[in-house]
Amino acid sequence: MKLVLASQGFTTEEIVDAVVNLVKKPKDEIKISIINEAYVDLSENKDKHWLIRELSLIERNFKGKIDFVNLRAYGISEIEERLKDTDIIYIVGGKQFVLAKLFKEIGFDSVLKKLSKEKVIMGTSAGAIVLGKPVDSNEYYLDRYNLNKNDIEVHNLGFVDFNIIPHYLRKDRLKYNEEYYKRVLKDNTFKMYAINDNQAIIYNDSELNFIGGEPIIF
Repeated sequence: MKLVLASQGFTTEEIVDAVVNLVKKPKDEIKISIINEAYVDLSENKDKHWLIRELSLIERNFKGKIDFVNLRAYGISEIEERLKDTDIIYIVGGKQFVLAKLFKEIGFDSVLKKLSKEKVIMGTSAGAIVLGKPVDSNEYYLDRYNLNKNDIEVHNLGFVDFNIIPHYLRKDRLKYNEEYYKRVLKDNTFKMYAINDNQAIIYNDSELNFIGGEPIIF
């Protein structure tokens, strides 16, 4: 299984080069299929410039075929067929719980796991979180979402036995600092890697590589 967990996509040449090496094809031949369902549930008051910037980084760095595969528009067989002709399945972020629920409702979680044997799966922000292990600290859910852990309808896919904290110490998230995560994750039983928008984690058949520097570990 080859996964790329990032905050904001191809923000640095180092991330681009690491993903190209993982795919093992010339950069200009790499095909990317974009899963972009998580942003639709964001408030109309939330600015969406970030989404356009992130997608533009894909276009800027890769000249192979780029496709959007809308999980709400196609049946699961057609989705799987379209994704067979790609090198990277790129899952954009947005609302954290939207993706896990949608994936499991339509059976995309099983398709994604099957395709991960031959494709690179790259997620950014919530699109990365959904691939990892669900946080098991109740204090985290109460503080961030005003929900008890047992009230969460659908949890992440758990393709790996860790997860990430994206956008760590970004200017609009400074209150979510080291002291904060030490408090809300004190009962969590596995590693959470805090990464900034210029970092990524490569999971290559159980081997971890940190791109852009070592993450903070909680």
